[in-house]
Amino acid sequence: MPKIVVTAAVKDVEAWLKFKPQLIAQMSAVASDGTSYVAADGSNRVASTWDVPDMDAFQAAVNAPPTPEMAAAMERYGMIPPSTIYIKK
Repeated sequence: MPKIVVTAAVKDVEAWLKFKPQLIAQMSAVASDGTSYVAADGSNRVASTWDVPDMDAFQAAVNAPPTPEMAAAMERYGMIPPSTIYIKK
């Protein structure tokens, strides 16, 4: 099963960490085993890793516009676009 890493900047790391339950719920249709990471240097950079059983379904999901609810949650928890996705090869 492919593993991905998603990196992004956030306005507030602690607020972003509170977003994890919503993020896991949103990603559960296309990814599992989400784990969160914060930058060791104390910056506003964060990352998460995910197992992705179907890369085509994952790509379709991440390329679709976020639902209004998810867009509001991303704003509330301080995500700063864009995010970068890395695929384990």
